[in-house]
Amino acid sequence: MEKALYIVNSVYHLLTAVNLRLQTPGEAADLLVTDVTPGLLEGIPRLRETGLFARVIPARVGEWAQRFPMNREQEAAQCFAQRESLLRWALGEELDSSYSRVFFPNFDWLSRLLACRYYQAPCPFYWMEDGFSSYVIDFARPDRAAVNRHPEGGKLREKTEAALLYEPRLAMRGDRLRNMPLPKLSREDGRLREALNFVFSYQPPSFLPEFLFLEQSFRAEHIQGNDLELMEFCQQAVGASRFGVKPHPRNQDHLAQERGLTRKLDLAAPWELFLLNEPPGRCTVVTVCSNGALSSRLCLGLDENTLLLYKLYTGKVLWKENHILARYLETYRRQFAGRNTFVPKTLYELRSMLQVLGGTYGN
Repeated sequence: MEKALYIVNSVYHLLTAVNLRLQTPGEAADLLVTDVTPGLLEGIPRLRETGLFARVIPARVGEWAQRFPMNREQEAAQCFAQRESLLRWALGEELDSSYSRVFFPNFDWLSRLLACRYYQAPCPFYWMEDGFSSYVIDFARPDRAAVNRHPEGGKLREKTEAALLYEPRLAMRGDRLRNMPLPKLSREDGRLREALNFVFSYQPPSFLPEFLFLEQSFRAEHIQGNDLELMEFCQQAVGASRFGVKPHPRNQDHLAQERGLTRKLDLAAPWELFLLNEPPGRCTVVTVCSNGALSSRLCLGLDENTLLLYKLYTGKVLWKENHILARYLETYRRQFAGRNTFVPKTLYELRSMLQVLGGTYGN
């Protein structure tokens, strides 16, 4: 029997990998779970219990990004030179000598080193969607980073057969990679919901505010901006009892709660898993530009009330500096988002939209 290899760095990747795995029952698979997202390794025992994967292997690679910056030629060369020793140290078990296919989520060091290891093997690599950056950024472009100009740096791109996206028609990277459709997560797929609920120990939230702000990892990425101020503005517009914040796990703080912007919410499970389990329309989602908010439309096909505040955010972020990403967001808004996605351009518009959606406009 053929065997594939899946690599996951985040909850979003894991949702996609489990769904793909269920779509290919005639193929065995190993799963590499990295420590890039805090707490992700804790799910390994339950992942093993599902029996979906032949092996579930931890990969402790979180420090590689800082140890070997991809924009520095010397450090990049060192990483490639130490490939096998780094892989032996990071992986909990030895991988197979070859795989039928390798599914990877990022052009990071783990995927690059594995592409070098399997370069001569007949195993194509497939790039799994990692949110909207997968639609707009050519991560293998030589002038993007020093790592791409190293003799070994192009091997991942050479091995990659296609990008797997939930909505290939939105892709605008310009890298000539084929874009192939990922199967969407379906609320009707009981096997998928059962497997994911078990892995994440899902329990329905005891309380869900009418307006839920999905936080992003700006603080973890040291991006200074006005997201907390936007949360406060929204809270004042709709009332404290109707507003809450779902913290982002990578921030590893509780600033919104400490500032009185939200009560503590038992929403540790992935937002996509909430959408799979709960009836639609339970709350209005507010966010700067969270992948969780976009994914309700991208990977589940839902049209929930959503407010995207990226035009009001002051931080130095990609969609302000990358014209392709800005074009993607505008294309998403105009052609795909649906009737219930709103993008306010001013605080006045934001307040009005919140009041209309909350039924208090004109009161």
